[in-house]
Amino acid sequence: MATLTYREAAQRVRRSVRTIKRWRLGGMPMGWEIQHGQKVRVVDEEVLLSWWRDRLDGWPAHQYRLRRIHAAAAAEQLEQ
Repeated sequence: MATLTYREAAQRVRRSVRTIKRWRLGGMPMGWEIQHGQKVRVVDEEVLLSWWRDRLDGWPAHQYRLRRIHAAAAAEQLEQ
């Protein structure tokens, strides 16, 4: 299981470090790890992706985008 620092987690889900910190404050479980002699916060990649999917499910813009994609795919199938 891969663990990611704040910066790595932000890059993985294409969000800001501030967003990852906000998710942690919202209850996302994170731990500590020693890297290069420094104690850093880390999150398991599976936990991060799970939180990311949950946030997307609650984001109206993402829902509209999904509906548009599905509508376009349905229209394309009707044309064939």
